[in-house]
Amino acid sequence: MVRATGPFFSLDARGTLGDVLTGSFWRGVNYIRTRVIPHNPKSVQQLAVRSVLTDGVSKWRFGKISSLHQNYWNTYAKGLSESGFNRFMRAYIKGNFDGTAKVTPQVIPNPS
Repeated sequence: MVRATGPFFSLDARGTLGDVLTGSFWRGVNYIRTRVIPHNPKSVQQLAVRSVLTDGVSKWRFGKISSLHQNYWNTYAKGLSESGFNRFMRAYIKGNFDGTAKVTPQVIPNPS
């Protein structure tokens, strides 16, 4: 249900109206747009990428990467305008996904 404040299309409208229009607020600007339903093909390649991403995130968050190694990654990435996690994931994906549906054995990279 859309929630409007003031006349429609002027002051504030948020939510979806009839599965057709969506009102929202972004960076100080109210807007209305057509509702978009994202396409999710679930192709073999997409599922392989998601699998590698999920595996890398779980290794970082749940202990396969020790806090000492996380500190190494954070220090390594400090001058690169990235977080250690982002830099780790970049290396993890590069080492574990070759651009096809084939996922190679899980390699845990070291900062270099």
